[in-house]
Amino acid sequence: MDQRSVAFMFNPKSSSKVKNEKITRWRIYLSCFSYNIVYRPGKENVAADAFSRMCSSVSATDDLQTLHNNLCHPGVTRMMHFVRSRNLPYFISDVKAMTATCSTCLELKLRFFRSDSGTLIKATQPFERLNMDFKGPLPSKTRNRYLLTIIDEYSRFPFTFPCSDLLTNTVIKCLCSLFSIFGMAAYIHSNRGVLFLSGELEHFLAQRGVASSRTTAYNPQVNRQVERYNGIIWRTVTLALKSRKLPTTHWEDVLVDALHYIRSLLSTATNTTLHEWMFGYQQRSASGRAIPTWLTTQKTVYLKLQVRYSKYDPLVDEVELLDVNPQYASVRFQREGKPQCLCAISHPKVLNQAERHFKTRPALNVFLNKV
Repeated sequence: MDQRSVAFMFNPKSSSKVKNEKITRWRIYLSCFSYNIVYRPGKENVAADAFSRMCSSVSATDDLQTLHNNLCHPGVTRMMHFVRSRNLPYFISDVKAMTATCSTCLELKLRFFRSDSGTLIKATQPFERLNMDFKGPLPSKTRNRYLLTIIDEYSRFPFTFPCSDLLTNTVIKCLCSLFSIFGMAAYIHSNRGVLFLSGELEHFLAQRGVASSRTTAYNPQVNRQVERYNGIIWRTVTLALKSRKLPTTHWEDVLVDALHYIRSLLSTATNTTLHEWMFGYQQRSASGRAIPTWLTTQKTVYLKLQVRYSKYDPLVDEVELLDVNPQYASVRFQREGKPQCLCAISHPKVLNQAERHFKTRPALNVFLNKV
């Protein structure tokens, strides 16, 4: 060892004088080995000095090229992983230089050009870019054997239109229906189907100031967003048909519900629902809303009095429950010497008042035990 400090730190006789935690961990790791550390000046320790500084007259690149050939010409990442796993004396720069000059790799491996000036086009707001494609033919009990899917690229919000054919007029009719509700899109992307390449569709879009583009030949993954949602929509439809015990030909009967729940569920790409990302608020749904059991039948319940004339007045009043839904409840007040009074109150208000009063006065178990 040509470093006096290292020899001192790892000398067993001086172990009590070294308080550094890192050196202590090294000593623990090396404690299973039997070794002696002896200090020798650098002029007397030629072999160790040469080894520590990796001096060699043999070209490391030549050895690396041989290793690269023996491993069947791996790329930079896999080659560097092999080098590091074997603790070989090569750097990432050596591996890159060797693979860049390997004649076999240059001849047989594909080379891709990466442009730093180009940027990927992405939508920045809803209805800026739309992707559309057909799915089908599908088994159907009606004439509609195809499904036109249009996806808003920004929010991933899906629109679907059952169609009976693959004609340009059908596509134009569906786009007119969509544009009449949400306005014109700025850009529409599709595959290279004959109907999407027709001059009639191009003229229709050009008149309305809508730009359009097509995928490259034999490369449908360029339109991957709509391709993926075609699979998601059809899988959801199939699951809905299975749960309702309907044949596949009845897919139109469950399409609306399937789309509703696709738009209502979380998208991991945006960490929110499709509807909320598109419109800015959560979509209301008939599912996931329930009425408490004590509000499901017409019976007498207790309602907290909002106006009390003295502290001796009762806290609640008996009312007759007439009608209830997830939002509102209709009740009739029973008062002596006064005509009956009908009142529609908010259901959450009734529930909150009921639960709050039930907590303060346990005797009023009628709130939850009335039914």
